[in-house]
Amino acid sequence: MIPYFNFFIVAVGPMRLHTWGFFVGLGIVCVLWIAYARARRFGLSTSRLIDWSVWAIVAAFISARIAHVFLYDWPSFAEHPIAIFKIWQGGLSSFGGFLGAAVASLIYARVKKINFWQYADVVMYGFPLGLGIGRLGCFINHLHVGIRSSSFLAVAFPDGPRLDMGLVESLFGFALFAVYVFLERKRPQKNAYLPITMVIYGIARFFIDFGRATDIPNPDVRFIGLTLAQFGSILLVIGGVIIWRHLFTKKAARLNIN
Repeated sequence: MIPYFNFFIVAVGPMRLHTWGFFVGLGIVCVLWIAYARARRFGLSTSRLIDWSVWAIVAAFISARIAHVFLYDWPSFAEHPIAIFKIWQGGLSSFGGFLGAAVASLIYARVKKINFWQYADVVMYGFPLGLGIGRLGCFINHLHVGIRSSSFLAVAFPDGPRLDMGLVESLFGFALFAVYVFLERKRPQKNAYLPITMVIYGIARFFIDFGRATDIPNPDVRFIGLTLAQFGSILLVIGGVIIWRHLFTKKAARLNIN
């Protein structure tokens, strides 16, 4: 069993860092570093990649915050509206971020006339690593309390041992990245990482969310027993399958953004 701990802020010399924001930022940096190296390897424009990434990241944070504020905790933010802007303290909807990043990326690719699928491929290869690192911040702050459990992964919470879903998702991210590193040696299908990641992450997240606690104050919003993220996971899987079929069939040419 993992001992309970909580580090919201860590002092590094004169600086005081919010651990959640630090790990999310570190995860983004690692994804971009990997994407930059892969872009150079495949002859893509690194300047376009960085420019695109900035737009996608900004859009992701804005949409993730908006989704969290209005879908998860609006009464609290309505009482303290200034808290809406304190994103370093946590409170982002992952699927809201995915949507914002996707829309911004598609618009950028269309305006700059670049091949969306090629750039998405180099970015999505490193996404699982970024997920694993970013979710460590959720784990350290215990932002996603899980169901009661006697598993060796359980955390000794003050009210008894429970799973920490931030840890579970972090481990999933690291494991998926290890699989991608292995697949890379096998020369996988070109432009396949985006649809593959959408399907695998969507399926995994759907089942992971069943582990989120319901017997705690302010549990995740649910409809017909499912969290909002689980509905998003279903759409993610469907979208991944559609993209795969179009990319790797005779209809693929119709979806290329040149």
